[in-house]
Amino acid sequence: MKKRIVVAGAGHGGLVAAYYLALAGYNVTVYERQAEGTLGYEQSDSVHLDGFEEAGIPVPEKYRVKRTPLSFIIPGTDLPPLTQGVHDDSYNVEIDRKALYDLLLGLAEEAGATVLYGVTVEGPIMLGSRVAGIRTSSGCVYADLVIDACGLSSPVRKNLPEFTLTDKEAARPDMLTAYRAYFDRVPDTEDPAQKYKVYLIPGENAGLMWTIVHPDNVDVLIGAFSDLTREQIEEKLSYLRSVNPQLGQTLLKGGDCHLIPLRQPMAVLVADGYAAIGDAAFMTIPIKGSGVGYSMRAGKILAKCVIEDEQGLFNRETLWSYQCAFFDEVGFDGGLLAIIKNLIPVITQEDIEYVFSAGILSPEMLQKFGNEEGMAKVLSSLTFGNARDLAKKVVGHQRLRRIILSTAKNLARYAMVRQNLREKYESRNVEKWAASYNRFFANLSEPKTDDADMDDPVSLEPAE
Repeated sequence: MKKRIVVAGAGHGGLVAAYYLALAGYNVTVYERQAEGTLGYEQSDSVHLDGFEEAGIPVPEKYRVKRTPLSFIIPGTDLPPLTQGVHDDSYNVEIDRKALYDLLLGLAEEAGATVLYGVTVEGPIMLGSRVAGIRTSSGCVYADLVIDACGLSSPVRKNLPEFTLTDKEAARPDMLTAYRAYFDRVPDTEDPAQKYKVYLIPGENAGLMWTIVHPDNVDVLIGAFSDLTREQIEEKLSYLRSVNPQLGQTLLKGGDCHLIPLRQPMAVLVADGYAAIGDAAFMTIPIKGSGVGYSMRAGKILAKCVIEDEQGLFNRETLWSYQCAFFDEVGFDGGLLAIIKNLIPVITQEDIEYVFSAGILSPEMLQKFGNEEGMAKVLSSLTFGNARDLAKKVVGHQRLRRIILSTAKNLARYAMVRQNLREKYESRNVEKWAASYNRFFANLSEPKTDDADMDDPVSLEPAE
């Protein structure tokens, strides 16, 4: 008889794993605290089609749409909108969150998984060093493997012993407060030249906003790395209305704030009898459909790893291939995002204006983001491929030169950290990997804007 697998929480990645494992004949049960039919925020997301295809999730044709190019705007500057290039054959999946849950839940249940609603997961059951199940509002549930898809505040992850090397919490600067709402579209207003506008707000009050103009509504996001008061939200909405005549006053749906992790993935995703996925492992990458696509890909990777464990051990050694494959395909890009995020507090509007106007960032680079080529390739082309031209453009801009040099050092250190991840699980090596990875991000310094420490040697030895 196949082993028993428990999925704690109905996260997107957990449901994909449940689908594949149930298809393979495992006894799979998903425990979800919300009531049936209530999952999903009142919002739609545009997720790269590649995320669904690589996860092997079929997409109904009605949700496939040609990818809309993003136009980046820096308020307070004279820069025109910088519009991303998009290939003609590039598609997104535009789907309501509730419809997405219906799709994934339906696939999992049709494959043979059981979904139990209205059951709150309270924490892990430990037998020695092994996660042997979960404590729930309905009692204890024992399993051969627990897949933690309980989200950002997972009670499973937060209550694991220290020796598992898993993170307990995300720091406040590593979480984005996201206000999402849909307003009416003002009648008889013309379609804008740019349908999808992203407003980048650097500096002390850093954040981002977007407006997406649809035929019958306008989708609005307001994001900040601090709490958002109602007064601040109204102030930003007022600005958006001043530059978007299509944006009406009537709230159609949404209007709530949610916390989204915006940081590197957790250093260690697995323990004996345990694997974390999605927001529970801090896999959210907002520019990739809020991490939906990445989490679904991780679900397929995890299921493959479990199925290949023919003896059903589900311990750190046999689950380690999930960790390595995820970081190789997805996770290291998440770390690059954390380094980029580190620029936000020190970069100014003037800096950004120079970067764009001098051609240091170009539509071609943004097109690589848009066509799923990944942050690593973009940064590589920016940092190495045109190094001579880049040097000429920044040599006379002292402040920007210092920021770029400091960031380049962080990227070099990160490359060294990446090399510490070994494909074969050995306890000592994993401890060194987790220590060096966590220390790097804990000590990630803000880019320098003066001459201090510009000549530091680039080194990062694993912790002993």
